[in-house]
Parts: sequence; C-alpha cells; structure tokens
Amino acid sequence: MVAFIEHLLIAAFWLSVAEVAYSYIGYPFLLRILAGKFGTGSHADENYFPSVAVIIPAHNEEKVIAEKLRSIFSSDYPAGQLTVWIGSDCSTDRTEEVVSNFGDSRVRVWRPDHRCGKAGILNRVIPMAEAEVVLLTDADIMLDPSSIRKLMRHVADPRVGGVGGVTLQRMAPRVGAARKGGATIDEEMFYRSYEAGQKTLESRLHSTISAFGSFYAIRRELFVPLPQNTYSNDDVMTPMNIIRQGYRMYFEPEAVSYEEIVPAMAIEFQRRIRIGAGNFQAFFRLLDFLNPARGWPFFCYFSHKVTRWFSPLFIVLAAVCCAALSCYPTGLFYRGLFTLGTVAVAGGLLHRFIPIRTTRRLYYFMAMNVALMAGLFRYLGGIRSATWSRTVRPGDGIAG
Repeated sequence: MVAFIEHLLIAAFWLSVAEVAYSYIGYPFLLRILAGKFGTGSHADENYFPSVAVIIPAHNEEKVIAEKLRSIFSSDYPAGQLTVWIGSDCSTDRTEEVVSNFGDSRVRVWRPDHRCGKAGILNRVIPMAEAEVVLLTDADIMLDPSSIRKLMRHVADPRVGGVGGVTLQRMAPRVGAARKGGATIDEEMFYRSYEAGQKTLESRLHSTISAFGSFYAIRRELFVPLPQNTYSNDDVMTPMNIIRQGYRMYFEPEAVSYEEIVPAMAIEFQRRIRIGAGNFQAFFRLLDFLNPARGWPFFCYFSHKVTRWFSPLFIVLAAVCCAALSCYPTGLFYRGLFTLGTVAVAGGLLHRFIPIRTTRRLYYFMAMNVALMAGLFRYLGGIRSATWSRTVRPGDGIAG
C-alpha cells in the first residue's frame, strides 16, 4: 500500500508539473508551429468602412469620458460612419452632463432605471445601435487614431464575425511615483505582449478565444445577449458566441488602444480576482467547447484558457505531492525540488527587498495565480451582483 501511494503521488506530481508547463510554455511553442503550418489570414480590405457604433458602458467616468470621446473622434475613420453610445449605469457623478456638453450629435446616452452591470448595458444598448458593427470599449481606454480602421478592414471578410485589438499600458503624466509601489509594471506589459502573441497565432489557426475586454468589435447582428449575472467575462463569452455561430474571431495586433497603469498592485490584485471569478463562470457556460469535434477552437480554448484557469490547483497539488514525497526514504530528489520551490516562493515574497527581474517575475506569477484561486472561491461562493466600480488610475484627467 505504501508503494502504491508513493507511485500515486509521483504520478500526480508529474501530471501537475506537465499541466502548468504545457499551459505557459508548451502550448505557445506548439501554437507557433501549428499556426505556421496550418494558419490562414483574413481577406482584409483597406477600403472597407462599415458603419460603426462605439459602445461604452460607464459608471462614474466624469474624469475620463471627455478624453475618451476626443480619442474616438480623432480617429482617421470616416466621420459619417461613426456613432457613440454611452450606457451610463446610473452614474452618480457628472458623466452624463459631460457627455451632453460635448456637443456632438453622433453621441447618445442611455441610462437604465436601476443599475444593471456591464452585461445589462450591452444587452440593452447594442440592439439600439443602428450600425453594421459595434465596437465595445471601456471609458478609460484611449484609441490610437488608426485603430478603428485597422479593425474594420478584417470585417470585409464574410467569415470574420469579430475582431479584437490590443490594449497596451502606458504611464500617466503624473504617475512617476507609481513605480515605487508598482514593481510589476514591466511584468504586466510582458504578460500582455505574451497574450497578444498567442491571440495573433490562434486567430490564424481559426479564432482568438478571447479579446482584450476593453477593445474589440463584432458584427451587431451576431451579438448574443449575455446572462444578466455575467461577471467580468464578456470578453470571453462574446468571442466564443461568435465562434458558436460559425464565424471567426480575428485578432489585429496593429489596432492599438491604451490604458494607464494601475497605481498599486493591491488594486490590480482585486481586479484579477474579479476576472478569475468571471473566468470560472465562463468555464461552466462553455462546456460544449470541450468537445474535440470543434477542431481548432477546442484545441485553443482547452490549451489557452482551461489549462491556465486551473493551473493554480495543479501548482498546489504539485507542491503537496512534492512535500509528501520528500518524506519518503527514497525522496532525496523531491526534497531537493521542494527546497528549490521554497526558495523560489521566498524570493517572490521578498521581491521588494531584492528588486531584481527574477524576483519581480516570481512575485507577479505568484500573485496572479493566487488571485485566480481567490476568483475560484468567489465564484463558488456565489456571484451576487454583476455591477462594477471603475478602477482608480493615477492619470485621471479633469472632466470637461
């Protein structure tokens, strides 16, 4: 029996290590090979300019909403093809006043009778938007002048049902001091670049499995209303609903938007917990994508999302198994691994005192996985409300 338990622990340990290694290293490597061999681009048309309605769910965004509107109308996209809908989720500040004072007939505001969350805003506003394409974006995300045009060129392909762009982080004018509490700034930028690379390759195989939630576009007719309690996962559910209908969800890395860096890891950590809870909610709504018959979307969803979402559980399982195996008389190898793991965790925790790249990345990796685990517990505890508050950012401008 003792030998059986030891062999079971060994199998569980190496299975866990393989799962995490595949998620973060093996899949990106395999994806690059497969996309190179089997990938195809879209039939883009630089002169295709469908009508576009920019949809902005907003709650108390008076500090950034005017700048957001200016960034949209500074676009090189034909002005007559653009409209903007602000879905104000019962804002209690001057958001709606600022929008009204903006003085552009292409901008419209809709306000519900009671707070309904981002999903509720999208469900109500998108059907009202009289445009071929809806572009979903957040109030504090500023657009590059060419970004809308670069998204829309792919919609010329009738196989493409939606297109995602990339959201990059940048320093706010008054955020120099943020780096003192923001040792993970470079790591977040690295992670976004890492994600964007995978999205690009996935869309060449068939579709990107998710969008950067603050900046993506879909054909309006393909929008599927989201369940009312949808929690921080429209950027997964909406692209997957596009794929369910037989279309591709493309990714355009040249379509760029910007957001200001979150000033403190504690704020980013809470945001990651919300995203984690939404991820697990999405998992149980996307069980049909665990069917291998779906082809490339199954492969990319399972490899990119499912393995990533469940990695924290496998990391814990690997640690527990390694600790147990180190207690066996034959466990010298596992004692060495457990010691290395303990040193790595300690290094991550001490990154503020040992400010080198290795310890910062260990800390970032640990924090993101702990947040994902906390998100799982939040989901299991029940999501009672899908309403949100805006993330505080150091570069908030003055309304007007």
